[in-house]
Order: sequence, then structure tokens, then C-alpha cells
Amino acid sequence: MKRFILLIFVLFLFLPFASIEAQPLTVDEVVQRIRESREKIKDFSADLLQEKKISLLKEKAISKGRIRFKKPDRISIEFFHPETSQMVYDGKTFLLYFKEEKMAERYQVQGNPVVEKYLLFSKDPFQEKLAQWRIVEDRETVLALEVFPKVKDPLFVKTRMWISKKDWIITGMEMVEKNGDTTTLRYSNMRVNMGLADSDFEIRLPKDVKVTEIK
Repeated sequence: MKRFILLIFVLFLFLPFASIEAQPLTVDEVVQRIRESREKIKDFSADLLQEKKISLLKEKAISKGRIRFKKPDRISIEFFHPETSQMVYDGKTFLLYFKEEKMAERYQVQGNPVVEKYLLFSKDPFQEKLAQWRIVEDRETVLALEVFPKVKDPLFVKTRMWISKKDWIITGMEMVEKNGDTTTLRYSNMRVNMGLADSDFEIRLPKDVKVTEIK
């Protein structure tokens, strides 16, 4: 469940930005551009590459998959490698399916303080009461922005986003946990406003898979 909460957090931050004319911007102007561009996003999909560095392991854990989003709150995240799993969110519940284990779990969001907290933060981290942010790199083609949450016991103590200044789309993101573990995400084949249907956010479970309800 933690991995999918992580990706929900990422998704809201990772939505592509509308193209704007290249010019020097203050951090507040960058944040304003982000908010304005989000309003224009109806749906979004991309291939996903996740690299996780765990302090107890020498090698990185690499996962490949796909992520999709449709306003107002439909989300689908699938992993194809090294293991197959899927998660869909309909605004009220998370449904997780683990193909190899032949198991599924449904989580209620309402009344779950941990999930509610991270969803609140991920939908708009650029609120002064929730976080601080700063531009840490401003090159000719790339801008890097760091976000430091103010919420108690954050999932990530720091998040860095690399943004293409050509079209203002996030090209990479690194999230640092309290224990030093880091997760790096890269998107490719990004598609915006392609007209995703509600059926694109459904999990078709095999008949022999029982759903465990978790509140």
C-alpha cells in the first residue's frame, strides 16, 4: 500500500505543465504556472520507470509500469516488471490487485487519517501551511525545484523535481524518505487530454480472486 500512496503523491505533482515562453521566473511564478497548467489537464497517461535505493540493499530496485489520471480523481497505476500489480482509485476507495499472489485488497479512504493526509498534501503541496519550496537549479533547458513539507511525519522529507524549460513538463523526480531511502521516477511517452474513459480505470479480477476489505 505504501508504494501506491507514494505514486498517488507523485502523480499529482508530476502532471505535465502547459507550454509557456521561456523566461526567468521566481519560485512563486513557477508555482503559479503549475497551478494554472493543472487546470488545463483533463487526463494524463505515461510509461513509468521507478528506481528505489534502499539503505539496506546494495542494488537499486527497478520497476516498470504505466500511470494514468482523469479528472476529477480517477487514478490507475500498473506495474508490469518485475512483478505484476495494479491499483485503481475512484475518489473513495483504493483497489489493489497482486497478480502473482492472486489477491486483492480494497482500502476505504474516508476515515483513514494516513491516506487522507497524503492525498491532501499531494493535491496541492504548494501551500505555505503545508510546505516550503525553492529553485535549486536553473540552467538553460532545465529547472529543478525542491519541496520541503511542513506536515508532521511526512512520507518524504524532500522532493526534487526536474522540469524541462522547453515545454515545462517534469522530466524526473527524486523523493527522499526520513531513513535516507530514495525513490527516483522517470516518465516517458507522456500523453495529455487523450480522452481516457472510465473503463480505463477498472480492474477486471479473475473469478478466483477474493477481495479483502480493509478499513
